Amino acid sequence: MIAFESWGGENWQRTGGRALLVVAGLMLAAPGRTVAQTTVVRRIGNDTVVVIAGEIYKAGSFHRALLGKNYREEWTTPITVPVLNLRTAHGGLTPTKEGGGKQAPSLRFVAPDSSEWVFRLVRKIHLVLGDEFKHTVIWYIVRDEGSASHPTGAIAAAPMYGTPRLLHATPKLYYMPDDPALGEFRKTFGGVLGMLEEFPEVPKSGKAFAGAEKIIDSDTLLARLNADPQTRIDTRALLTARLMDMLLGDNDRHPDQWKWARFSKNDDAIWEPIGRDRDKVFVTYEGLLMNIARFALPNLVTYHNQYPDPQALFANAGEFDRRALGSLDKSVWDSVATSLMQRVTDPIIDNAVAAMPPEYSSGSRALAATIKARRNGLRGAADRYYKELWTVADIHGTDADDQLTVTRSGDGLVDVVLQSGNAPPYFSRRFNIGETREIRIYLHGGDDRATVTGTVGRSIPVRIIGGNGTNTFTDLSVVGGRRNPTRFYDAGTVTNVKYARDTIDEQINFDNAFNHYFNRRPWLRAYGKLIPPQVDRGASMRPILGLHSQRGLGIYPVIGFTRYQYGFRDVPYATMMSADIAQATASNRMRIRAAFDKRFEQSDVHIPVNAHMSQFEVVQFHGFGNDVPDLRGRLYDVRQRQWQFRPAIGLSLSPVSDISLGPIVRYTSTDSIPNRLISQQRPTGFAKYGQAGLQLKMHLDSRSVPDTMKPRFVLDVLGSGYPGMWDVTTHYEAVDGWAAAFFTLPVAKKPVLALRAGGKKLWGPFPYFDAAFVGGSETFRAEERQHWAGDASAYGTTELRIPVAKFPFILPLDVGAIGFGDAGRVYLNGQSPGGWHTAAGGGFWVGYLNPGTNLTVLFTNRKGRRIVTSFGFAF
Repeated sequence: MIAFESWGGENWQRTGGRALLVVAGLMLAAPGRTVAQTTVVRRIGNDTVVVIAGEIYKAGSFHRALLGKNYREEWTTPITVPVLNLRTAHGGLTPTKEGGGKQAPSLRFVAPDSSEWVFRLVRKIHLVLGDEFKHTVIWYIVRDEGSASHPTGAIAAAPMYGTPRLLHATPKLYYMPDDPALGEFRKTFGGVLGMLEEFPEVPKSGKAFAGAEKIIDSDTLLARLNADPQTRIDTRALLTARLMDMLLGDNDRHPDQWKWARFSKNDDAIWEPIGRDRDKVFVTYEGLLMNIARFALPNLVTYHNQYPDPQALFANAGEFDRRALGSLDKSVWDSVATSLMQRVTDPIIDNAVAAMPPEYSSGSRALAATIKARRNGLRGAADRYYKELWTVADIHGTDADDQLTVTRSGDGLVDVVLQSGNAPPYFSRRFNIGETREIRIYLHGGDDRATVTGTVGRSIPVRIIGGNGTNTFTDLSVVGGRRNPTRFYDAGTVTNVKYARDTIDEQINFDNAFNHYFNRRPWLRAYGKLIPPQVDRGASMRPILGLHSQRGLGIYPVIGFTRYQYGFRDVPYATMMSADIAQATASNRMRIRAAFDKRFEQSDVHIPVNAHMSQFEVVQFHGFGNDVPDLRGRLYDVRQRQWQFRPAIGLSLSPVSDISLGPIVRYTSTDSIPNRLISQQRPTGFAKYGQAGLQLKMHLDSRSVPDTMKPRFVLDVLGSGYPGMWDVTTHYEAVDGWAAAFFTLPVAKKPVLALRAGGKKLWGPFPYFDAAFVGGSETFRAEERQHWAGDASAYGTTELRIPVAKFPFILPLDVGAIGFGDAGRVYLNGQSPGGWHTAAGGGFWVGYLNPGTNLTVLFTNRKGRRIVTSFGFAF
């Protein structure tokens, strides 16, 4: 017979679940053709061509329904563009070096007047996917989503940014011929459509961009902001640019997309922002699959009349904006938003979109209407982004000797002033309790002084973090009659505060690396060591999706969610809440689970709470003993409902290990059904059974360690004790545990040797559902779940998992061979007739991304269980 079970289900829910949202329709959607990047339709003399920017994005109605209409019409409509003559353009352009990001390479040129120019490809030719994804359906879909960007959106954006007099480059559309003058860059850049614009630079001699005296990148600016209190930027201009980004829907404005210019040699001159590389204006990810994927990836925004969530639009810019725009209060935001709405008139918008190729006129009219609608709603969108940034305010000092003054006043007002020496304040802002619920001030290096004053009825909580140096903090404030309400960190002489280096490359392990390095937070002490700063505000939600099967239950789906709330130095989160429901329709059984976990500031102590109502815990009962008949049928079915509640106090020993202790309350109801073995034997725990006790749980799981050549281990131990109360007539205790080790062998294909051993022991008269069971994926895969029951059990497994091949399909599929041996037995009153039950066999697995998503097929030597299939590995 064939048995189908779902092993590794938790990994499947965590990792495969979100992927399933997208994968469901991928097989139907994948485009199957490839064409040249730019298709030349015809040439008009030597200086003009008619081209198609992205013929690869041509799609039928079904394809468009799944992956979106996007800007496919523009990408596949022939347009007339000039040919770039490298010998005459700007006096003659000489290629110097290749640049650009991972997706769209660019080519730098220098002109005779020393000005620098950059040619950016219109269509991205590199995908941000590992090599293992190449030619999978996912690879084709990610490539196809290039149609979400408007091919000439940057052309329309330039005059829009020029309206409020923002520094920017003005791109012009060209066809780059296959010109020998390109030299070593000819292979990449010959015969492609792109945009040429001036590169913001100040050469050693000759013409500088916009007449600037000096231009720096964001890395250099950040270093100056950290070191010099007199380094200032034009925050109003940056806010204007950011709101224009919002208006035009540009979701790729991380710090590396900016340069900074000053127009005076004075060191205290203001740095003006220069926005560049605006290839994501008007970006819109449409279609059924993108709508589904947006639940897991909210930054897949659309460009419609209504604005998306600002957090999704500026996912890689939020921390940058908190640092750079920190001194601007709500009145400035209102003023800038209102001014921009007034300046961006209908004629400005119409002229901007008219600058795009005339062949796009039909789509351009619709685009102009959308821009106008968004302009009219800009104030509301700006308000939402302001709230997102300043609900929790981060303020950063410098590595100089800073003086901080915090004044609490009025009804929830807080004034924050930062200065160094006798120089004027470099930061001054008033916060309102109606807008901000917490203020965090990082003073960083130097010998810093902070004074907090004011007696008020209520106020915003303030945290002051000193950093390295000799820090002197004084709190003279009183809030609601409570003295010293301010939280101080790093008071006195401090030398051990660690920061990541202030560069993008150093922060590559962070989510949104381009973004987070601007939020200069010190490393945290957790799990007895220093760890990088964590997400410390806001919330996130993840879906739980799973598909399982078990003998006695049939196939059953699992659906739910996990929500995380983040807080200041709460590792890895402040609170976690999850809930899921499973319904086995074939057997009409249900399981509902809920979990909660509360963490505390810079503490390894936490409060986990778990509860469930389950009809899944025991689904069959064959009686007690190691020699029960090897029979199957309705005689052994069990109908049971169990309610359980377990709060605890936990201690996280590391990110992968935890120990918890707490009470457990459980009530179990077993149906009395005629012609069932359990109704005939009526073991302890039958019918109605309530119990309460104490439970100790230890957990270690290092399988997520990145270095797969290191041994990895799992250890789970559960100790329970139930006193004689409620329906427990005489106390009983139980210890249940298992351990596993995984060794990657240093030979070809890197096979994994996996070992597992476990067991359970009970003392006292225990209810049948707490028996030491053997059978099923958790103990002995070649027999049905809970086949043998006793007061003690032992089991072990050896597996050899050999990767065989990878090949592209919907996702990069891994195919491997597996061999195994299982052994297990139970004891009852010290007796175990029949000895060890054994099984051996082999088979294969096919899976993607994570072992929890594998489909594993095994052939065994066990009579009645010749074939066993599962999701994932047994452990």
